[in-house]
Amino acid sequence: MKFFGNLFVVISFIVFPAFQVGAGEMILKEPPKSINKYYPPESQPSKWIQQMHKMSTHFGGVFINLKEEDFDNVDKHADKLVEEYKKTSEMVPEWEEYFDIKAAENFANAAKTHDITKVGKASGRLGKTCGKCHAEQQVSVWAKFHWPNFHKIKVTDPISEKETAYDDYMGSISSSFKTVIVNFGEGQYDRAAKALKMFKSRFMELKSTCSKCHINQDAKRFYVGPEIDSALNELNKELSSEKPNTRKFWKNIDLIGKKGCKHCHLVHRTNSLIKEIWQQSVKK
Repeated sequence: MKFFGNLFVVISFIVFPAFQVGAGEMILKEPPKSINKYYPPESQPSKWIQQMHKMSTHFGGVFINLKEEDFDNVDKHADKLVEEYKKTSEMVPEWEEYFDIKAAENFANAAKTHDITKVGKASGRLGKTCGKCHAEQQVSVWAKFHWPNFHKIKVTDPISEKETAYDDYMGSISSSFKTVIVNFGEGQYDRAAKALKMFKSRFMELKSTCSKCHINQDAKRFYVGPEIDSALNELNKELSSEKPNTRKFWKNIDLIGKKGCKHCHLVHRTNSLIKEIWQQSVKK
């Protein structure tokens, strides 16, 4: 049982590998164009992900059935793993070097001995081929195919009533927010209130951009929801009073800045920047 427990760790590493790359750095190169045909919109669902699941299932199936002493299915999974591994190796020519057909065949041969020690030993060499490809390519593939291109999104600015590029629109939101903060710090409460009205109008309009990807109402309200709306109303209340409560003002500014802006950026901005850099390199 202890051996199988240790073996599970090996399987977990191969199926869900840690990103072990060069010391202190990770180079994210845009995936080759040849993989595009295996992802939406050209392939729906993704044929590449289907292949990953097939190989993972057959690899795991060998060990599961060895443990259950179902040797007929051990042999079937071993043969199917080699078949799918070879098929996958031909899908993206630029990644051919990641695959080691001999390692897959040796693993299958070891599996058919039904000797768990031999299978465990053979799995190491095969697992390294999967782990190396995942460590060097998986993050790039996620960024390219699992995240939208924000630079193509257009937003109608509720203030100017003009269609605006997403990056420019975010710049307008940032400018409005800073104007609120600067004017409040200067004691210019009327100006701060005017800027807050513009900021709220622009910020809450972001719900329409969330709808470009999210169809679930809860997801659309995650960063632009009741809590943010309440904070905006509290800010307006303070700025409308004869003597604004400084502590309440900064508390709500902090809430909006963290939960409305920062948290959204932490989730979305990294992948957006990766795509932006790739696009800039193509233009050069």
